[in-house]
Amino acid sequence: MDLRALRYFLTVAECGSYSRGSELLRISQPAVSRTIRNLEFELGRPVFHRRGHGVTLTEAGNILLERSRQVLRQIEQTKAEIKLGHGGLSGTVSLAVPPAVGQLFVPPLVERFARDYPNVSLKIVGGFSGHIHEWLVRSQVDVACVHDPRPQKGFLVEPLVLEEVYVVGQKGAFPNANAMVPADDLAKYPLILPSISHTSRYLLESLVHSRGIALLPKAEVDDHSVTRALLVRGQGFSLLTRSAVEADVQRGTLELRSVDPSIWWTLSLLTVEHKTSPLVAAVIEALKEIIAALVESGELAGRKIWKDSALT
Repeated sequence: MDLRALRYFLTVAECGSYSRGSELLRISQPAVSRTIRNLEFELGRPVFHRRGHGVTLTEAGNILLERSRQVLRQIEQTKAEIKLGHGGLSGTVSLAVPPAVGQLFVPPLVERFARDYPNVSLKIVGGFSGHIHEWLVRSQVDVACVHDPRPQKGFLVEPLVLEEVYVVGQKGAFPNANAMVPADDLAKYPLILPSISHTSRYLLESLVHSRGIALLPKAEVDDHSVTRALLVRGQGFSLLTRSAVEADVQRGTLELRSVDPSIWWTLSLLTVEHKTSPLVAAVIEALKEIIAALVESGELAGRKIWKDSALT
């Protein structure tokens, strides 16, 4: 199977159309179409449904999408490993992070790689933990930082830090002056939460379910920046870590209240077992050191988790 055809197919699939795919590839649309037709002939099945000006994947196309990502990523990693003897690490490594906490450790990570590994290109993508886990499963990213990943065969999980989850609202919007919000009162708050498909929502539901509490959100929002904007405008409350809203708290637009009893979740590194290349290992080592330093300095509010599971 032609690797060029796989790259063309992957680009068109991610763009959703031949025209946008050919523009990104900088190759004429007829040439891209011809290459993919030859690929379909080789496979004996179509990979796209043609719909107006766009395309969607067929069942065969979905299978090919997942496999081609894996193959092309492995090829790139192999090239990087072969070049190790010629100037150190090189190649591209992709990291997925939750946007809130990612804004703290991504800048020092990029700075460190620019200094120590100038031939390495970092690709950073942000999203909710549920999406991030799926990206890793589909080989769209090499390593991920996620909150409380569910155990799954074939994946390695290394806990890094415990973060407290607070009730967050507009400054002065809390109904009383108490320092903490009783967990039993959470159902009384007009909550703005991610949809139930997201790991953070699943975790929150699991934590309060044991107390017989049902979270009935006023709104479900799957975009962190939109949630923050609604909170700043006083449209409701949310359950978030301090790192998610630290800038707003410092500006005095939002305030935090701890839950009684407190709610914590774990930020962990997640990788695919037996697929830890030297590039991925370098990212993991750097992340662990950077996050540990952020916790020690107080920039990241949380408790470090060492390999022996002791908390400091």
